[in-house]
Amino acid sequence: MVLIMTLLAISLMLVVGVMLVSNVTSFYYDNFLQQMRLFFDTAETQERLNALDRADQLYGFLLEDNILQLGFNTYRNLYIYAYDEAPEAAPLLGSGDNPGLPSPNLRAALSGQTGDRAYIHYRYMDYAKPLDNYVVYIKDDKNQVRDLTWEIVMIIVEIMFLTMVIAIFLSFLLSRTITNPIERLTQGAVRVAGGDFEPIAVSSDDEIGTLTNTFNEMATTLQQTLADIEADRNKYETIFLHLTDGLLVFDGGGLLVDVNRTVRDMLGAGLRPGETRFEDIFDRERLGVDLGRLRRLGPGQTDSCTLETRGRVLQVTFAAFSLSEPGGALSSEGAIAVLHDITDQQRLELSRREFIANVSHELRTPLTNIKSYTETVLENPDLPEDNRTGFLKVALGESDRMIRIVKDLLTLSRLDDDRLDLRPRSFDAGELVQRVCEAMQLDAHNSRHALTLEINDPGPVFGDDERLAQVLINVVSNSVKYTPEGGKIHIEAHREGEQVCVSVRDNGIGIPPEDLGRIFERFYRVDKARSREMGGTGLGLAIAQEIIRAHGGDIDIESTLGEGTMVRLLIPVGGPGSAHSNELPLRPGGAPH
Repeated sequence: MVLIMTLLAISLMLVVGVMLVSNVTSFYYDNFLQQMRLFFDTAETQERLNALDRADQLYGFLLEDNILQLGFNTYRNLYIYAYDEAPEAAPLLGSGDNPGLPSPNLRAALSGQTGDRAYIHYRYMDYAKPLDNYVVYIKDDKNQVRDLTWEIVMIIVEIMFLTMVIAIFLSFLLSRTITNPIERLTQGAVRVAGGDFEPIAVSSDDEIGTLTNTFNEMATTLQQTLADIEADRNKYETIFLHLTDGLLVFDGGGLLVDVNRTVRDMLGAGLRPGETRFEDIFDRERLGVDLGRLRRLGPGQTDSCTLETRGRVLQVTFAAFSLSEPGGALSSEGAIAVLHDITDQQRLELSRREFIANVSHELRTPLTNIKSYTETVLENPDLPEDNRTGFLKVALGESDRMIRIVKDLLTLSRLDDDRLDLRPRSFDAGELVQRVCEAMQLDAHNSRHALTLEINDPGPVFGDDERLAQVLINVVSNSVKYTPEGGKIHIEAHREGEQVCVSVRDNGIGIPPEDLGRIFERFYRVDKARSREMGGTGLGLAIAQEIIRAHGGDIDIESTLGEGTMVRLLIPVGGPGSAHSNELPLRPGGAPH
């Protein structure tokens, strides 16, 4: 801006100087010609000049009597030429040096015409007037004009220098006035680019001030927008990292871009963003998925497949993601794969089917027996009384068996829905174990088992003693059933911190390792033939586990095939909600939360 203002001042002074010099020169020319014409063009002067017949008289009259009017001096000289002489001849009389070669005006005068034309590009100006006998020639060498012009130029130069100083000073002040706010805006923009959104001070109400206010508003909006984006990014990053489903992101070339930790648990730690490719994970021939087709999926469209790996069954859902391009067009940039572990779901579905099949089988068998024996009795009125009574007893036993199955199923259903009517109270755990042992002595004696008891002061327990007795009876009953005659069954009760531990150990047939993990499943029986023969339903341990868990405890089984089994019951002394409880407290009505 300083340079522009300086150049503007110089240009202005140059234009003024050129115009001034040009006007001065034109004025000098015009004044010279006007002065000559005012003198020579009057009739009186013309008559007087023609009356002077000698050159010296004419010369004296003009140079001496009219020197002021004609302006003769060292710059302007008078010459008298003979009218009939050649133009190249020397003048008869002259006040200065020989004028040299004749000018166009002098030639015109010698030919009888007044020479009063102005030739600005000549280094002189002249005037030639023809008389009757002589030609008067006045020549000005323009030195006066040049001296005046030089004085004007010097004045212009001085004024120009002063103007330049003033222009530089004022333009510097003006430029600082304009550029200081712009520099502050620039520094503010740099700070905003670096993440510092401190407002810029507004020092004026002009356009710069308006721009500064607008910039501050923009910075505030940008800060809020970035904060919102950062919050959303953190939110989605947290969701991405902690999503229970696996998430894989691939770019348009099929290269893995990002992956969450759940996928590494599902597929292993060998996934490397930037190195692993789509086909390394999803085999096209085996799974029938193609990245090119997936990238062409429209909004809301998905594709899926099932992937079995590392002992898991994964449901994979694919979708394309798009980014906006200039002009508003959408371009598919890659694909997202969401992996959902359905292993437990399939296992539960299989368990559900097995459960329905087992229930159907368990209920169909007694119903078939009841129907068969009842039809036999009805169709044979002459059936002996002993046979009739035997058949009816079988039907009654099968009915009782059905009732036990239905009751066990209702108990499990209440446990599943947290509707089991538990009636907690404080009781002595040792007395409960003693009572159960006495109740099972007869069964043990009938199977010729040695049932022993060891009670080490377990202390009081808060819970439903009837339900816990049911659990203990079920466990001891299984030991009696699955221990060959002459076996040993040992019951022990003692205190472990804030828990009561009741263990039942036998030297029975034991449980195979492959069946040990399913022993608490409903209707699951290791030896199905023997279980049905002894009236087992396969629901006892499932009910026992649910009752123990409803009290906040746990049940554990250790077994060696052919050597025996030990069942441990851990019951918190304070009931559900105590320090060692895994469940919520019992409801006031007796049911657990």
